[in-house]
Amino acid sequence: MIRLHGYPISNYYNRVKMALIIKGLQFEEVKAAPAKDEAYLKINPLGVIPTLEIDGVFFAETHPTLEYLEERFPETTRLLPKNAEDRHRVRQLVNYIDIHIDKPIRFVRDFHVIDSNSPAALKEIIVREIKLAVGSINRAARFAPYIAGNEISFADCAAYCTIPWFALLAERHLGENPLSEIRGFSEYKTF
Repeated sequence: MIRLHGYPISNYYNRVKMALIIKGLQFEEVKAAPAKDEAYLKINPLGVIPTLEIDGVFFAETHPTLEYLEERFPETTRLLPKNAEDRHRVRQLVNYIDIHIDKPIRFVRDFHVIDSNSPAALKEIIVREIKLAVGSINRAARFAPYIAGNEISFADCAAYCTIPWFALLAERHLGENPLSEIRGFSEYKTF
């Protein structure tokens, strides 16, 4: 039995959920919030979401969990290409999304500290990082039809579950949406 612990507010929860759906795996969703109590820390040592449970074994951290699903269920739809160069592109795009979009936007997503009283320098740093990601994605993405090329991948799970939501947060809290400059993304979203 597969159970996904967490809540859909998390883009990382949604990545694992999307992967499970694409792979055609039946699973149960268990509503859980991040927690630091001992009971939850036993199943997820950092106390975050998501946590994937398969036959009573718990898996934490999104990327290792997605890699585990690839290894554990090789007969399902692959989310990492067979070709090593293509796998690298997938991981590269995921890193751009995680390091240069997710990480800086957490200031507004998790803490909602960016407002009219926030230092302009903080906003500038966040926008600069997001623009760095946009440029990197524009150079590395293929959108043929998927973000990394002709196969659906972990990069699609990352992009689809992060970029649209974070674009709204950027617009609301930064007053601009640098993510709208990702060439081909609006068409890809409707694919």
